[in-house]
Amino acid sequence: MAEGIPEQSPDHKFGSCGKSLGLMLVIGLPVFFALPAGQTSRYFFAAPYYLLPFAVLAIIAMIGERMHKASVTLTAWASATTFFCYGCFETIYSWFPSGAALLPADIPAAAFWRELVTYAGNRGLQIIPIALLAFIMAKYLKENWRHRLKIGDPSTETGILGEKQVMPWSKVGIRIFFYFMLVTVGFLVTKGVGGWTTGHSMAYGAKLAGGAANSLVEELLFRGLLQPVFEMVLPPGSANILQAIFFSVIHYGFIESFSFAEVIPELVKLIMYVGIGLFLGRAARETNGLLIPWLFHFIITSAIWLTIVAR
Repeated sequence: MAEGIPEQSPDHKFGSCGKSLGLMLVIGLPVFFALPAGQTSRYFFAAPYYLLPFAVLAIIAMIGERMHKASVTLTAWASATTFFCYGCFETIYSWFPSGAALLPADIPAAAFWRELVTYAGNRGLQIIPIALLAFIMAKYLKENWRHRLKIGDPSTETGILGEKQVMPWSKVGIRIFFYFMLVTVGFLVTKGVGGWTTGHSMAYGAKLAGGAANSLVEELLFRGLLQPVFEMVLPPGSANILQAIFFSVIHYGFIESFSFAEVIPELVKLIMYVGIGLFLGRAARETNGLLIPWLFHFIITSAIWLTIVAR
């Protein structure tokens, strides 16, 4: 058992799980249903849709508390609280003006700046629910709160590339970045560099900035906040699997039918993101920080956008 809540008494050190969830429910009902602006753009979903996963996870957390199962209580509580924070953010976001609308259409490189604002700026807004989640966790878990909201130690050695190739995570990062550059050059040559215009470069630059912001906020949430809290009541490997599943599910794309052609690609994507989440989670745990997982996350995102922009 990892250090944290004793399995026999999940509420011994942290107070009542039910009280904190009840307070969130009392706050969430008017915030999710009464306060959102009218017909406005949504960040992920309309605010009321966050209530269902929050309620289900809250019930699981309270059942775990009654059964004195700290692993169930704390993981479900942290997950429910995440949905609460993002539901609150959805309400706040509904009142924000469109970022693209703030930029005149006739400014130089208008497309670049619009993409920068709507992607990088938009993704950066997730710092609001993440900060709220960190505050609630610190308040509820008190001195027992665990997080990885720091750079960490890239010199930590790892056997991620094979036990016979133990090396610092910083060297692993250099190797993977070098391989990425080789693949990038090969990809561009195959596509034909003659077709790559200044417009492509500007679009890719804006996508890189957005990818950097998106990678950072996802690392703050999954590896910075959720994974360390899960590790308080779960073995490190189990905590890593749980955060990786959570990470994968939020990348799920909705399908209109359950046809083979639609289900299989999404299933493959879910499995792929679980694998990525496991890798990033191991990097965060072994370096005890977010610099290395953020770097790898950014490299993966850069590769995805390179493929899309080149097409």
